[in-house]
Amino acid sequence: MSFFQRTEDFRPEGFEDVVGELVDSIRRSFTGIVVDHLEDLLATPDRHMCLVDRHVSLTENDRDYTIDLLLFHVTQMRYIAIQVQAGRFDPALVARARYTLGLVDDLVRAPEVHGPTVGILLCTDAAADQQPGPVAITLYDEVAPAERTGLPLSLELTALIDRCLDTAGATPKTP
Repeated sequence: MSFFQRTEDFRPEGFEDVVGELVDSIRRSFTGIVVDHLEDLLATPDRHMCLVDRHVSLTENDRDYTIDLLLFHVTQMRYIAIQVQAGRFDPALVARARYTLGLVDDLVRAPEVHGPTVGILLCTDAAADQQPGPVAITLYDEVAPAERTGLPLSLELTALIDRCLDTAGATPKTP
């Protein structure tokens, strides 16, 4: 018995499903690499940030929303929700990220103690009409300019993704 069954166009039946699952697996693996590096870079005492959790799932109206990395800024007393998209930037992702920030504010944050939640959206590639490369959107709307200096910068985050892409694409050198 064959794993694939041939069809009229000589593509095995189920081929697209297998390829789709493989692509999804690669995206999840790369997202995990980026999240690992983000945690190492950001969740440190000198940055005044600590890890709350990874891959946080929030549910509203039977719909799941995932935050790849949830940090807490100790001196600013606010959550930082980071979402990583392995793929092209789409403006609709910004609206979804803002909605997720609202969920963190509603379901996790204690408003009498914590400042408004801020967020970061990272995409590994720009939209087709933009310069190629990673995109970092910082959602710091409710943060005073003086406090923004304590939060991760877009340039720092895009450089991190570039390093992850270089590492993932690097081939081992043979002696």
